[in-house]
Amino acid sequence: MRQSTTEHTRQTFLRVQERQVQSRKKKGPHPDRPLTQEELLEEAKITEEINIRSLENYERLEADKKKQVQKKRRCVGPTICYHSVAMPLITDVSVKEENVDVEGLEHEQNGDSVAPPPGKCSRTFITFSDDETFERIFPRNKPRLPIRELCPVTHKPAQYRDPITDIPYYNGRAFKVIREAYKKYITAHGLPNAAMAAASMGSTATAQDSAQRNTRQKIVIKQSVPTT
Repeated sequence: MRQSTTEHTRQTFLRVQERQVQSRKKKGPHPDRPLTQEELLEEAKITEEINIRSLENYERLEADKKKQVQKKRRCVGPTICYHSVAMPLITDVSVKEENVDVEGLEHEQNGDSVAPPPGKCSRTFITFSDDETFERIFPRNKPRLPIRELCPVTHKPAQYRDPITDIPYYNGRAFKVIREAYKKYITAHGLPNAAMAAASMGSTATAQDSAQRNTRQKIVIKQSVPTT
């Protein structure tokens, strides 16, 4: 607010007070005397001047506020917008209920029942500014599914893996069969690591021997199915 405007408003207010005091002095012993038309017009002019000054000050303050409002900054580059809204729940219309009469129970037939209003849920929509950002976040190339190994005993999809033999198995019975076969293999051929260490101790190792050392030894499990 300008200093000159404030000073002018203060002086106008002082003049109004001074005139009111002078009018009271002129009245003398009759303070309740009604004002004349000229006095009313004079007070109206003073009030109008005060109101005009106040309105100008208010308009000036509003203009200053509008200038100080910061403009919304626009984002440069790809953007992702999230929109959360409330939507009605989707009811499954394919499910049908059948009324079954049970003996010994009496069901009263009521009028047409009014279905309750569906509930609401929150839905979130994601909007991408360009296709490149969408393809980077949601690639269309589906990842390859890992190959499901089969249990050599039950021929079912394996759920576990033996940490010693590294053979997949389905259940505890298959695990016992694998461990029994492993014990028989150790009894007949010895530990695989010990055999590889003994072979590496020789000075004349051929290419075939080195290939056998690097190759993972496999245990063949045979299971006979009893005939009924």
